[in-house]
Amino acid sequence: MQVIQDCPACGTSNPITVTQLDKFRRHAFLEFDQIKYGGLLANWLDTIPVAVLGCRVCGHAWYRNQPEPDQLLLMYASGRPLASGAIPTNTPSTAMQQEMRRVRRLTNTVCKEPLLLDYGSGRGRWARAAVAEGFRVVAYEPSVERGGEAVPPFRLVHLESELAGMKFDVIHLEQVLEHVPDPFETLTRFKAYCGTHTLIRITVPNILRDPSGTRIWETWPFDGKTPHVLAPFEHLHGFTPASLRRLCVRAGYRPVPACRIVRTHPLNLLRQWIDFAWPSLGTTAQYLSLHS
Repeated sequence: MQVIQDCPACGTSNPITVTQLDKFRRHAFLEFDQIKYGGLLANWLDTIPVAVLGCRVCGHAWYRNQPEPDQLLLMYASGRPLASGAIPTNTPSTAMQQEMRRVRRLTNTVCKEPLLLDYGSGRGRWARAAVAEGFRVVAYEPSVERGGEAVPPFRLVHLESELAGMKFDVIHLEQVLEHVPDPFETLTRFKAYCGTHTLIRITVPNILRDPSGTRIWETWPFDGKTPHVLAPFEHLHGFTPASLRRLCVRAGYRPVPACRIVRTHPLNLLRQWIDFAWPSLGTTAQYLSLHS
């Protein structure tokens, strides 16, 4: 078990406990576990206390006690779709293709085929979208079961050690940081993969946009229908626009200048400005570099 007491995003101490298992929530936890993981998580309750902490400064939420990496891999491998009849696909959506096209325009390199790292690639949908837009792609997915096709149109690796010594033009983290135990350590480690002009694209769910609104913790961990935004232990972290910004700055990254973003992502730039007045409408997408 890993214990994270200080805010993983901004580093602030003295968090509050926003929710934890009681008799009613324990029943909801076990119901979700049975539907999603076949009862796997129930075996952890004696050794992993289930409580969510919240940062008083940036609004970040996280599980104080977290499973070990091998337990998390087993959990993901055991996961089942909650929607009946849901069929996983490897095919990129139109929105994915459009975003990779914009990222290609934003890439500050003269290389005809920039090298992109799709970190936490899942079934490889984003990696395939990147290949279609002219990127050479290395996809890292620790779960062999979620790796997708046997011979994908990109290099697929399951061990991060295989990335040692590589430099990338783009590092892509789509809905990844909410799953890792220590997002600050993860982003700090990525500096080894960055060159002078490397672009880092990060997206995470914004917990302030949850349909429950101010009742977000009343429906945790499961309302009997849909997974919670911080469903145990599917998501270990709940980001706000402020907590993601603070995390990225603390890890040593800088936002890509507005004069570049406005050409490719004007809506994202607008949502960054809106965030300061209405965080629930803000963006938890970041475009970064070490040398903006």
